[in-house]
Amino acid sequence: VMMLTAASAFGQGMGQRRMMYDQSTVTTISGTIQSIDTLTGRRGNFQLIQLTVKDSSGTIKVNVGPAFYLDQQNISFKTGDAVVVTGSKVQFNDSDVIFAAEIQDGGKTIKLRDDSGRPVWASQRMGGTK
Repeated sequence: VMMLTAASAFGQGMGQRRMMYDQSTVTTISGTIQSIDTLTGRRGNFQLIQLTVKDSSGTIKVNVGPAFYLDQQNISFKTGDAVVVTGSKVQFNDSDVIFAAEIQDGGKTIKLRDDSGRPVWASQRMGGTK
């Protein structure tokens, strides 16, 4: 149920996503990827990537973005990767979640949101094929 609810909120319309991204809560964490989950979007028409990252204070879920966008950018993550995540840390279903704006992984920097929190994939089709 938690995954379905998270996927639903993660996959809602642009206004809701921007509302969940709060610039006043932007933070940066450094840690190691513990798990990589693929969540189904609210309407079942696309897949969302969520990382569980362990840092010095524990583990936190990091909402990355749609799988199709990561595939188009040739981006992949592996369990055990050391990452630096910058994004909006918000409460969702009584848990902290970071909506990632940028992830550094293995010397690469992956930009996921602009400075206002708008997803870089927003103008692309959510679930189409390449």
